[in-house]
Amino acid sequence: MAIPSRVLRKWDFSKYYVSNFSKDLLIKIWNDPLFNVQDINSALYRKVKLLNQVRLLRVQLCHMKNMFKTCRLAKELLDSFDTVPGHLTEDLHLYSLNDLTATRKGELGPRLAELTRAGATHVERCMLCQAKGFICEFCQNEDDIIFPFELHKCRTCEECKACYHKACFKSGSCPRCERLQARREALARQSLESYLSDYEEEPAEALALEAAVLEAT
Repeated sequence: MAIPSRVLRKWDFSKYYVSNFSKDLLIKIWNDPLFNVQDINSALYRKVKLLNQVRLLRVQLCHMKNMFKTCRLAKELLDSFDTVPGHLTEDLHLYSLNDLTATRKGELGPRLAELTRAGATHVERCMLCQAKGFICEFCQNEDDIIFPFELHKCRTCEECKACYHKACFKSGSCPRCERLQARREALARQSLESYLSDYEEEPAEALALEAAVLEAT
């Protein structure tokens, strides 16, 4: 049988003799998503073209699935996403031995590509999903609504998740992050000024109270 460590380290699916215990264990875990390629050997994505293609498709499907969960018109489409194991559309880097074998055989990629095409078609025709798109803040082109799953032309900020055209996002700074940071700093200054103002008023209030007490006596 193929040995998981050799598959994940060298993309080696050669069959090796194993003990009956090991064989039974490998059969039992065949469909279990136990192997995180990013953690175990991220270089495998660069070395194996088919695996990297599957990774990119899974990124697209994850973005789509998150969007469709809040679209009341995408129920049937979400059901079609369930025709593949859930981890393939929810956790980017987890694979089962079955997934890795299907990737090597060129079987998994086409299945995922079919789902991405169906998802892209839905977004293009669905007004609810279109309303969830982004307008690139760099070029302000309102005629070109972009979505996180459009990896070929869209770049997503890792911090705030806003989307921009790849061609536009060259400065390395995210306008939305800068705007949010400026807002946080303004609120912090406002809070500090309010605190200092309250602190300065306290002695005056104490003196006024003391004077009132003296007059009463």
